[in-house]
Amino acid sequence: MRTLLWFRRNLRVHDQPLFRVDEAAVGVWILDPREILATDPAGFPRCGTHRLRFLLESVADLRSRLRALGSELIVRVGEPETVLAELAQHLEVATVRTIEEPGTEERTTERAVAKALTDQCVFERMPPETLFEFDDPHEVSRELPEVFSKFRRTSEKREHIGVPLPTPTSLNAFPIDVPPGDIPTLRDLGHEDQAPNPKGVMAFQGGETAGLSRVEDWIFTGDHLQRYKETRNGLVGADYSSKFSPWLALGCISSRQVAAETLRYEAERMANDSTYWLRFELIWREYFRLYLLKHGPRLFRRGGPQDRDLGWANPAGHFEAWCAGETGEPFVDANMIELKETGFMSNRGRQNVASFLTKNLDVDWRLGARWFESNLMDYCPAANWGNWAYAAGVGADPRGFRGFDVQKQARNYDPNKEFVRLWNNDGPDAVPIVDPKQSLARAENRWESSEHKSH
Repeated sequence: MRTLLWFRRNLRVHDQPLFRVDEAAVGVWILDPREILATDPAGFPRCGTHRLRFLLESVADLRSRLRALGSELIVRVGEPETVLAELAQHLEVATVRTIEEPGTEERTTERAVAKALTDQCVFERMPPETLFEFDDPHEVSRELPEVFSKFRRTSEKREHIGVPLPTPTSLNAFPIDVPPGDIPTLRDLGHEDQAPNPKGVMAFQGGETAGLSRVEDWIFTGDHLQRYKETRNGLVGADYSSKFSPWLALGCISSRQVAAETLRYEAERMANDSTYWLRFELIWREYFRLYLLKHGPRLFRRGGPQDRDLGWANPAGHFEAWCAGETGEPFVDANMIELKETGFMSNRGRQNVASFLTKNLDVDWRLGARWFESNLMDYCPAANWGNWAYAAGVGADPRGFRGFDVQKQARNYDPNKEFVRLWNNDGPDAVPIVDPKQSLARAENRWESSEHKSH
C-alpha cells in the first residue's frame, strides 16, 4: 500500500507525525504559485527574497534528510490539487497524507485537494500540530478565550506539553517512475540572489539541520537560555534571543522539540524564570494558531475579530515611508531597514513599528501585516496576522488603548544608539513625518471614540 506524504509547514524528519512504521511512502513538496509567486494588491511580492531563500534551503535540507533515510522528496511547482491528483494516479498510491494548517488559504487548498482525490485514493488530514496534547485542536479553538492569559493558565493547569515523536533511523520507500524534480532557484523564480547582509543579527540557513544545530548551540553550548528573560528585548547580535522563529515557522523544528530541550536544560543545568519564558513564548505561538483556527476569515478583516474599525485614514505616503524606513523617526526607520535588508526584526522592533504604523501614521494594520508577510523569513499566518491584529487593537486581548512612545522605547532599549547607527546613519537628523506625541494622542482619541460607540 503506497502513501504519498504531502509536506507543507512541517519540513523535518524529527517529531514527524506523517510517518508510519513499515509503510511504503515518499514525500512531496509543492510550490503553490498562488501563495509564493503572487503579487500583493499593493504591488509587492507576497513572498519576498529573504523568505523565499530560507524556504528553498529548507526544502533542499528535507530532501537530503529523507534520502539519507532511504526515501525521496518529489518537488513540483503548481496547484496542489492538480499536482497531487496527477501523482496519485501515476504512482498508484492508496493514501495521500498531510497535516492540516490553521490558515484560511491553506484550508481552502486542502478542500480542493480532497475534492480532486475523491475517486482516486484516501486523503488523510491529520489535525493541526500543537504544543499541548489536545484531543481535538478544533474543539479547543472553538472554546478559545479571547484573552491569552486565561488560555495560558488553563492550559498549563490541565494540559501536558506533547513529547516529541522519535526520529526514524530509516524509512521505507516505493520505487517512483517520475522525475523527483529540481528545487527551483531564486533566479528561476525571478529573484536576485544576494549574499546575506553582514550587519544582520546572524546568518540564517534554512532547514532542519541548521535549526536543530541552532537549538543546541543557543540553549546548551552558549548557555543563553538561563538569561533569556533579561536579554530577549535586545536589538543587536545573535544571542539576545533564540532566533528559532524562522525554523518554527516552516516546521523545520517542532515546538514540542524546543519545549523538550528547555525541560532537558532545566533537568541538567538549572530552572528559573528565563528557562520557563521560552515555553511561555511557545504558548503564545500556540494561542495564535488556535486563534486563527477559531476566527478564520474574520482575522483578515479591517476591523479584525473584534469588528472594531478604528477609522484608519491611510494618509498619502505614510505607508510607503514606513516600508522604506523613511518616516524620520530613527528607531522605527532602523528597524524597517533591518527588515528590508535581512528579512529579520527583533520582537521589540516589531512591537514598535506596528504601533507606529497603526497609531502614529494612521495606516490600516493589514498593510503592515502584508509587508511583514512579504519580508519576514519567519512569516507564519497565525503569528503574523494574530500579532498585527493584537497590535492594532482589533484582535486578542482587546483591553484598553495600546500605543508605544517610540522615542521613549528607543531611549530604553537603544540608549547608546548602537542599533540606530548600525542601520540608519542619517536617521537622527531626519525630520519626522508626524509628531510622535500628537499623533499618538489623536490615535488614543480615536480609540476612545470607538470604545464609546461599541457601548
